[in-house]
Amino acid sequence: MDKADDKKAGHMKNSSDVSERAEEAEGKESEKKGLSKGKKIALFVLIFLTLFVLGYGGWMIKHHMDYAITNAVFVDTENIINIGFQRVGGRIIKMTKREGDLVKKDEVIARIDPKDYRLAVKVLEEEIEATKKRKEGLEITLQRITPQVHLNVAKAKRRVQALRKEIESTKSEIRAMDAQIAQLKADRRRYWNLYLDKAVAKHDFELVDTRLKVTTRKREALKKKLQALVLNQKAANDDLKIAKADLKRIAETKKSIEELGKKIASLEVQLKDARLQLSYCTLKSPITGRAAKKYVSVGDVVGPGTPVYALVDPKDIFILVLLEETKLKGVGPGCPAEIKIDALPGEEYEGVVDKILPTSAAKFALVPRDISAGEFTKVVQRIPVKVKITKGNISKLVVGMGGEIEIKRKKR
Repeated sequence: MDKADDKKAGHMKNSSDVSERAEEAEGKESEKKGLSKGKKIALFVLIFLTLFVLGYGGWMIKHHMDYAITNAVFVDTENIINIGFQRVGGRIIKMTKREGDLVKKDEVIARIDPKDYRLAVKVLEEEIEATKKRKEGLEITLQRITPQVHLNVAKAKRRVQALRKEIESTKSEIRAMDAQIAQLKADRRRYWNLYLDKAVAKHDFELVDTRLKVTTRKREALKKKLQALVLNQKAANDDLKIAKADLKRIAETKKSIEELGKKIASLEVQLKDARLQLSYCTLKSPITGRAAKKYVSVGDVVGPGTPVYALVDPKDIFILVLLEETKLKGVGPGCPAEIKIDALPGEEYEGVVDKILPTSAAKFALVPRDISAGEFTKVVQRIPVKVKITKGNISKLVVGMGGEIEIKRKKR
C-alpha cells in the first residue's frame, strides 16, 4: 500500500513539473511577443522623430532662405523734440509731467513765474490808455479852436486890407490938400500984393487967407487921421500875426495828434509782444506723444530757449535694424517684416522696409577702424535698415527698446 501511495505521489509530482514547464514556456512566449511590440513602438517613435527633425530642419533652412532674421533691432525716432520757453526766462513754478508720461497736443506741461511779464503788460496798457486820453483831449481842443482861429485870421486880413486902402485914400487926400495949400499960398501972396497996390479989397485978401488956414487945418486933421490909421494898421498886423501863430499852433496840434497816434500804434505793438511773452510763460506741448526726458525741476531758473522737456512723437518712431551684410540679399524697400519687442512679449508688430541706409554702422562709430597701416581683419559689417511700423500699438514703444525681426526677402 505504501508503494501504491508512493507511486501515486510520484505521478502527481510529475504532473506538477509538466504544468510548471508548460507555464514557463508560455511566459517566455508572451515575453517574446511583448518585447517585439515594444521594439516596434520604439522604432516608430525613432522614425517619427527623425522625420520631424528632418522636416523642421528643412523648414528652418527654407525659412532662413526666405527671411532675413536678426536680433540687432532697436526702436528709434526720426526726431527728439527739445522744447523750452520761447523768448522768456525765469523761475519754474510748475511742471506737470514726469519722464515717460503721455502728453497731448496743447496740454500745459510747465510754467515760469509770470509776475514781471504781467507787470510789463499792465504798464503798457496804462500808458496806452493815458496816451489815448491825451490824444482825445487834443482832438477836442483842435475841433473847438480851428473854426475860431480861421475866422480870426480872415477878420484880421480883412481889417489889414481895409486899413491899407483907407491909408492910401487918406494919403491921396493929403496930397490933394498939399496941392490946394500950395495954390492958396500963391493966391495969398498975389492977393497980398494986389491989396498993397490997392487993386483988390482987403476982404478979398482975407477970404483967400481964411481959405488957406482952413485947408491947412484940414490937412493937419488928415495927417492925424493917417497917423491913427497907421497905428491901427500896425495893431491889425499884430492881430494877423497872432491869428497866423494860432494857425501854426493848430498845425503843431495836428502834428502832436499824429505823433500820439503813431506812439499808440507803437505801444499797441509792444503790448501785443508783451502779451505774447506773457503767454510764453506757459509751456504747451506741440505734439501728442511722450515725455522722454525732463531736464529741469520746479524752482530752477531757466533762460529763453533752455530745454525743459524732450518729447517723442509716436509718428516719428521707426525700427532701426542693423542687418549683417551677408543677409542683405533680397532685402529692399517694400519688404514686409514681422517685429517682436523683448519688453512687450504680448504685442505683435508688423512693418515694411522703408530704406537701406548708404553707410555701415561702423562708419559712424565713436572710434572708426583705421586700416591705413595695412592691418586688416575681415569683420562682417552691419548695414542700417529703416523699417516703418504699419501695425501694432506704437504708443507702448519706448525709444531704445530691443527686439527681433524677420524680413521677408523679395523673390527673384
